[in-house]
Amino acid sequence: MRDANSLEIDPNTSTPLIVLVSCPVDNRPEGAPRLSGKLKIKVSPDSLAFRIYQRTEVAEAFNCNYELNPDFRGTLEASGLRVSGVSEEGGARIVELPDHYFFIATGFVPQFTSEATKPHPLIIAYLEAALDFRRTIERK
Repeated sequence: MRDANSLEIDPNTSTPLIVLVSCPVDNRPEGAPRLSGKLKIKVSPDSLAFRIYQRTEVAEAFNCNYELNPDFRGTLEASGLRVSGVSEEGGARIVELPDHYFFIATGFVPQFTSEATKPHPLIIAYLEAALDFRRTIERK
């Protein structure tokens, strides 16, 4: 997409791919991000996210103001990006590139809820994929 940008970086972009969250959390503390606190995400059953979580619904801690512009979702999905996790309102919260070795992106930050003795499932999956990829390369 020519000139695509985030409104956070360029408020005058002609192609706002990332925009202010359309449905902010009600009753959030003053000054808190528009999406803050634990929010439910519906996970597509035939996705990498589902294989990682093993559930069709998860709750993740958000602390952000921006999200994928829903006006571009169809275009992005037609180009191969898959929205595999959505908010209760249908906003994209997890995206994947199914044809990529391991590509998953989220609107939340998994490391914020990771602990030394209990890493977040997405972090474990990423590290396992990295090790597997390394082994694949070493065999060649």
